[in-house]
Order: sequence, then structure tokens, then C-alpha cells
Amino acid sequence: MCGIAILASKSNYSTATDALLTQMLDTMQHRGPDDRGILIQQGIQMGMVRLSIVDVSSGAQPIYNEDKSLAIVCNGEIYNADALRNDLLANGHVFATQSDIEVILHLYEDRSEQCLSFIEGIFAFAIWDKQINKLFVARDRVGVKPLYYSDLGTHFAFASEVRALSCISEVNTEIHSTAVSDYHAFRYIPGEKTIFSGIHRLLPGHFAEVTRETLRIHRYWHPTYRPVRPEINRNPIHELQQLMDASIKKQLSTEVASAVLLSGGLDSTGLLALRSRYVQADQAITIVFEPPADHTPQIEYSELHHAKQVANHYGVKHFVQIVGANEALEALPQIIAALDEPIADPTSIPLWFASRLAHAKNAKVIYSGEGLDELFAGYEIYGHTRWLSKLAQLPRSWRIFLRDLMVRHRLRGAGLLQRSLSPIEDWYQGVGGLFTPAELPMILKAPPDHGAIARCVRSIIGSQHNASPMQRMLLFDLLSWLPDNTLAKSDKISMAHSVELRVPYLDEGIVEFALTSPDHMKWGPRRGKQIVRQAFADCVPSFVINRQKAGFNVPISSWIFGEWKSFTQDMILSPKACTRSLYREDIQSLFHATGKNRERAGRLLFALLSMELWLRQNPHSNETLQFLTSLSG
Repeated sequence: MCGIAILASKSNYSTATDALLTQMLDTMQHRGPDDRGILIQQGIQMGMVRLSIVDVSSGAQPIYNEDKSLAIVCNGEIYNADALRNDLLANGHVFATQSDIEVILHLYEDRSEQCLSFIEGIFAFAIWDKQINKLFVARDRVGVKPLYYSDLGTHFAFASEVRALSCISEVNTEIHSTAVSDYHAFRYIPGEKTIFSGIHRLLPGHFAEVTRETLRIHRYWHPTYRPVRPEINRNPIHELQQLMDASIKKQLSTEVASAVLLSGGLDSTGLLALRSRYVQADQAITIVFEPPADHTPQIEYSELHHAKQVANHYGVKHFVQIVGANEALEALPQIIAALDEPIADPTSIPLWFASRLAHAKNAKVIYSGEGLDELFAGYEIYGHTRWLSKLAQLPRSWRIFLRDLMVRHRLRGAGLLQRSLSPIEDWYQGVGGLFTPAELPMILKAPPDHGAIARCVRSIIGSQHNASPMQRMLLFDLLSWLPDNTLAKSDKISMAHSVELRVPYLDEGIVEFALTSPDHMKWGPRRGKQIVRQAFADCVPSFVINRQKAGFNVPISSWIFGEWKSFTQDMILSPKACTRSLYREDIQSLFHATGKNRERAGRLLFALLSMELWLRQNPHSNETLQFLTSLSG
């Protein structure tokens, strides 16, 4: 793993200084403390900071082909590198290293952009072709590894982090016109845009070609739901078992120490179970929280009992850290800064402490169980589609009458009836959705126009009209929630501690299997991930299989209304708050939430707090304040 930076001139000569590339790499030193490499040629500057994990002794980058006409820098791991290497050697290629990255270079020599069809792994790379002055840039299918770009006028610039581009004076660092409303709707900024107008995200499953003054972007992977018909001899449970086992095996880190992020739930336990077949002395890391002052039920802040039970079952070395509210608050500004962009995800807090603990224990790689929920409908909201399909059988006029009746008498169920009257895109904002389109005008002085959020969701899902409602929800989360929130958070937080995070369940084979699996395999009679539970039945103990779903639980609402309340109010409601010209006074009402409403209000306030903290640490404060002032106009 590493951080990469590229400056591609729009002419035959480079006008950028060496100091600029060095500055970009300096901002990402945490991503690669082990080594640094730079290529400077006519028209191109490429560099990388390296975290040595594969071919530790001789895998430095840039890496060149035989005649040095091609050079590559890459952030990532190629899991089928050995098989590709053998084929390339048989075709006469000569390798200079044992690095998994070098196979990309020789594969590109033979197949140009078609090389992407043969690569299995997580990556964001750039290849410079000296002979034709062409830069080829690509990102992995699911978006595990990030890559951003900007047009500097004389150059195109690429980097692994936003901060490496925002430090360039030519980059427009004004806040993007729709980024604020998108953030408050989704809790992250989806799609190609970023928080800054002049910086863009290369989307997952895309590649870019830069020749002279032209940057062309192409899509090479199109995820499509295509459930297959049952076959007499097909055993889908066995297929999934084989795919997960193969993914675990090829993603083992054999040259450096590693650990599993263990919550004690199904997915993380499954990782330990599958790894136990190949790893003799495995390690696990668990982060739990001290009891909040408001006596929140334990499941909301600590799964230590379950995690210890699992660790003992598999005989792994178990590292545990108990974090208090004040300790988490002290770390929060660092966490927000490490995220690179505003992302209001409370799970970044336990991940921060887990990554720091992994670094302290010399584990360069950590394994996360992310992905199965989004692939196989693990969240409760996906199950709403069953109710929606049943409600859809009622005449529309009946549903409208019942909805209005429930609203008038403040009865539960009005929201579900309203959803049954609308397409998925009109109400779904991903599993982490924050303020609804109806609420945004109540908190933002410059809310989006009517239908803007729905148009954003629709543009991401695309035109897969034959997909079921559940499939359309899952597709949005695969294309947006995962890469732009979950994986972006995971990459930035882990790399802030010079630790690589791997996600075996998002292996290409498992993703493709999920895309061909019908809804009934995912959502069972009462809950999701039906086929996953069946696949784990022979290796995961029953006390885990039958457990209620949980994850890295964070008592964020308890903290916001308890130990963090004074800090949160001072930050958001202060006359000096950066967001003061952004929000309406109605936001104060969130602090007065009571009962069950506090849980959601706490998460909404955490989003406001995260934005305020990010803006205060933004080095481009002048442009930011000017933009926010213009919004309040």
C-alpha cells in the first residue's frame, strides 16, 4: 500500500517544479513511511510513498518494464499476481522484482486497457507510456483504493488523497455548490464530485487516459443484477463457501503481521473461522466503550463478552482497548482531519483506535468484515421492501387515505405507506441517510431544489428498470455508500496509522455471485444475509449464527446528549462557528429531542459537529467562509 501522486503536462514538456510533487507526497507520508520513489521525465512527474507489504526488500516504485518505456506507480494489492506472473513469464516477459504490482505493467504491455479484465485486487494505479506520451490511470471495481484528480491548466494532477491536490495553488478549493446538501442527506459526498469544486473523484470501475490536453474517462465495470434461474445441480451455498475461502486464502499477508477487526458478530467471526485454516497464530483487535453516563444498554457500546467468546473459541491472540467518552472526544478532531473529506460516520471512531492499536502491535495489515451487509441485504431497511411489495397490492387511493389518517392521528406506519407510493429513488438515501429532503429546507439556509436528492440517487443507480426494489437499494449502496463512505473511511483512517485495511468479502468473485443471487437468498423469513448464514453454518459456532446483528457499536447519541453535549453546543451554536451562516436556527431544536427521538437526533447532530470540525481544520478557510456567506446571502 502507498500514496501516489502524478503531474501530467498538457504539452511535451513539464512546467511543474520538482518541489510541487515533493509537497504532494509530503502530505501523504503517513500512507507510506517505509520508502519513497520518484520519476521525472519530459511531460510527466510520478511519485509514491510506500508501505512495504509485498516484496518488502525489492518492491520499490516506480517500476519499469524491460526497455523502460513504461513506468507504474500503484496503491494496492494484486491478489492473483502469481498466476498472472507465470503466464507473463511464459510469454517472454522479464521481471525485475517479485512485486505484485509489476504484473500490471507487463499485462498492460500485452493488452493495453484490457488488462483490467484480468486483474483481481484492490488498486489505484498510473502507467506512463514514454513512447506515445500517454498516461493510463485506473481504479479497482468496488473502489477500495481512492484516487482523485484535478485540472491545473497546464497539468492534470492525480493523487491518493484530496489533501495532496488541495495544497496546489492552482486548484479551485471553493466548496462544491451541491456538496453541502449532499453531505447532509447522505452523510458523505457521493459520486465524482468532492467537497472542493476543483477536485474530482475517479469513480470505481473506471479508467482515464491522458494525452496532451485531453483527459478521457471510461467505465470498464458495469455491475448489473441478473439473478440466475435455479439449476438442478447447482449448490449456491457451496459456491459461496468456496468463493469466501478462496478470497481469504489469496488475501493472506505472508510477509508482515496482520490482525482481524473482531466485533464478535457474524462477519468478523467468519473471517477468523476461514483464516484459521491457513493462519497458525492469528490475532484479533476489539474496541469497546466505557458505559455512557446515561446508562445506555450495553449492546450499544460494548460487545466485549461476545468478542472474547469468539477469540477463545479460535484460540487467537486478542488485543482489547476500552475507550471512554472523553478519550474519544479528544481524538475526534484528528479523526475528522484524517478522513480528508467530511464523512459523518461514527464507526470511524473505533476504527481509529483499532488502527492505532494495530500499528502499536506491529500489525501492518488489518482485515475487516465490511461488504456482506451491502451485498446480501444485511441491514433491516432492506427488509422493508417485503412490506412495500405487499402494500403495493392495495389500491393507491386506499394507501393515500391510510397515510393521511395515520399522519393526522400521529400513528406509526405513515412513513412506510408514503414509501409505497413512491419509487425507491424518491426516498432511499442509502443505509446511512441523514436529513430527509423534507427536512433539509428546515436546517439549511440554501437547501437543494425539490427532487435534487432523488436525481442524485437515480443517476447512481442508472437505468436498471428490471431490478427489484431491494436490488436497486443494494445497487445504490454498492456504487455509492460502500466506496464513498465505508471504504473511503476505512482507507483514510487505517492509512493515517500506516496500516493497510483489506476487505476479503468484497472480492470480485463474491460481488459477482451476489449480483446473480435472487432476493429470497438474501432476505429470509425474518432477517437478511440468509445465504451467508447458511454458508457459515459449518465453520462458525451457533452462538454467533443466531446472534442479533451488531457491529462496531458507538454510543454516539448518548455522548452527544451527555458527555459531549457542552462541546457540541459550543461548536455548532457558537457565534464563531464556521457553519453559522449555513444552518437555520431550527437546528437548536435537535438538542431538545427526548425519548426515542434522541437516537436519531444524536446522529444528526454528530453530522453537524463533524462538518464544523472539518471546516475549522480546512486550510482554505477564506474560500470556505466566502462560500458559506454567499449561501446565507
